[in-house]
Amino acid sequence: MPLRIENAIDMHCHFGPDGGSGRTAPPVGDGDRLEPSVTGYEAAREAFESGHKALVLKSHSFCSCQLAANLQQVVPGLQVFGGACTDYASGGLSLEVVATALELGAKIIWLPTFNSVEDMSREQVAARYGGLPGIPVADDDGAPVAAVRDIFDLVREHDAVLATGHTSAAEHYAVVKSFAREGKVLVTHAGEGLAGPGLRPAQAKELADLGAVIELTALCCNHVFDRPPKSPEVMARMIHTIGFERCTLASDYGWSAIVPRPAEGFKGFLENLWEAGLSEAQLTRMASTTPACLLSLQ
Repeated sequence: MPLRIENAIDMHCHFGPDGGSGRTAPPVGDGDRLEPSVTGYEAAREAFESGHKALVLKSHSFCSCQLAANLQQVVPGLQVFGGACTDYASGGLSLEVVATALELGAKIIWLPTFNSVEDMSREQVAARYGGLPGIPVADDDGAPVAAVRDIFDLVREHDAVLATGHTSAAEHYAVVKSFAREGKVLVTHAGEGLAGPGLRPAQAKELADLGAVIELTALCCNHVFDRPPKSPEVMARMIHTIGFERCTLASDYGWSAIVPRPAEGFKGFLENLWEAGLSEAQLTRMASTTPACLLSLQ
């Protein structure tokens, strides 16, 4: 029998136009830059056609809540949500930006991504931002900086999710230790080498032990730039190490046509994990039940 995952939720769907990917991605072919593979409408329509329950649209450059609200009317059978990154383009660690996004219905606030200290330490990324420093999330003593502590309060008050973005491993620990017992923390890109520190399975388990939910994405299974893919079997072992009940699954697709489109790619990711030995019940928990709880949909 084929795999049946009803009411899947992709909490990490990119779309275009978005200034972030074009600015930070390496050139491909004749100096062209990578462009998103789907618009927000295409991502939402294809998610609905795939039987998804909900979708969270992620932009590196701007709050996606207004677009999500409009798409909710155009694709009424799907719940569409937005969020905001705290990169330079959207104001950095700005309380006004975060407060406004949450008032507009943001479900996720991402800590810095392309402008994190981790990503900006990569020469190719830093060069595209004119030498601006990375945005620190924690101080030298390993404590969250004041602006991040204030963001904790806003996120908790609005029952939203704080995502770790592309921050360093040390910053992950600082945030999770300080906030996971009082608010919802999603460790994003666990295991990915392309975004953030490429957390190892043991690190992801430690962060889950501290109260975070761990996001594992389909992107891990793709050969992107110089990053070799992880096999579904490796991903399944990582899930077993962490504990499936403490994981969510998402696509992290939509930012480029060099990887699958979000809905199609997410479906393939789930099927590959099923073939690697994970049960339908485990996959449903990670792709539907836990995301719904994080988004307060049940």
